[in-house]
Amino acid sequence: MWQRVKNFFLSFRTYADLSPDVKTRRQVNRWLRDRPALTSDEWYEYFWQARQVSPAVATFAYIYLEQYSGLQTARILPSDRLEEDLHLTLVCWFDWHFTLCEDFEQHLGVGIEDYLEMQDLSTVEDFVMFLNQQLLSVNHS
Repeated sequence: MWQRVKNFFLSFRTYADLSPDVKTRRQVNRWLRDRPALTSDEWYEYFWQARQVSPAVATFAYIYLEQYSGLQTARILPSDRLEEDLHLTLVCWFDWHFTLCEDFEQHLGVGIEDYLEMQDLSTVEDFVMFLNQQLLSVNHS
């Protein structure tokens, strides 16, 4: 009986360790709010079209980055650093990388081949270009 009670309380602590840091998320969103909010189409046209990123990849990043992080993607710039500026490790669930891989495959039909390479990405531009490269590698094989 005591073991069940102990496990119940330990699960709350574990949940807190693995869940997003809401305070950090609010701080980052406050930092972002001075920027203009772009629609998905504007975000693509301003930042990704010239870089020859697939519109499907840009739209995926726009929607799912916000879904995983709770950050306002409409205000995020390609030069924003994933950890130093956006604090993705803190504001996302601990397993967001795995969910990203599953969602990318489900929505774009492409499995992310090198999950470990994703951990070396530094900026939003690196992240979107990585996703685009995954799509291109399948389309060119």
